Amino acid sequence: MTSTWVHHEASPDGAVHTVTLDKAPGNVIDIALCGQLLEAIETAAEADDGKVLVLRGAGRHFSFGASVEEHLPDKAPEMLAALGAVIRALVGFPYPTVAGVQGSCLGGGLELVLACGIVIAEEGATLACPEIQLGVFPPAATALLTGRVAEDVLLTGRSLTAKEARRMGIVNALALDGDLDTALESFVNTHFVPRSALSLRLATRAIREPRRVEVEQRLAETERLYLEELLATHDGVEGITAFIEKRPPEWRNA
Repeated sequence: MTSTWVHHEASPDGAVHTVTLDKAPGNVIDIALCGQLLEAIETAAEADDGKVLVLRGAGRHFSFGASVEEHLPDKAPEMLAALGAVIRALVGFPYPTVAGVQGSCLGGGLELVLACGIVIAEEGATLACPEIQLGVFPPAATALLTGRVAEDVLLTGRSLTAKEARRMGIVNALALDGDLDTALESFVNTHFVPRSALSLRLATRAIREPRRVEVEQRLAETERLYLEELLATHDGVEGITAFIEKRPPEWRNA
């Protein structure tokens, strides 16, 4: 029997589609979850009366990130393909997307959030792409972020407060801790539910298409660089192996 880790709910009028990661304790993103997430996103995309997609993480945290074990060479191609498909589906989604973030939003979780159009985070949330600490980098985040923000977030791997992330443009609005549900409901009901679904789709396409094309191109290259060049090195595997074995990495710079 297959577990259900992703829930898709539509409001009675079909305007608001909520997709929730629900894999306790930290909504870790693995190949199986990506498959369910992609199916939910594609189903929501087909809803003619859909006006906004809300992406959530159940529990105290949005997501602890992608499965570390599935980034070893034997599983990495399948993992990157699975997560990459979700990222592409979000970037090319036909109507507005809003991510609601609480607690920790790390690695692959932050990549999902970056692929959404609008991000609302609780003030106590922390966001990070710490992959560089394991000797690797996040292909999707590398394709989605640019310039000095990318250099800071991806090359340091440091944790950002929600307020820092807002100043960087990663987060659009803040909610009080514990008030995220209310903030999301207010935002979507104010800005999207009263609008025409048709108009929202056409406006979204006009706004999003240039970025979609750019992200497609960049993501293909970052995935190739990760799989063909990084994982062919000692250090590209050592950090992940050391993390799994709970020991300090032994870098060779090669």
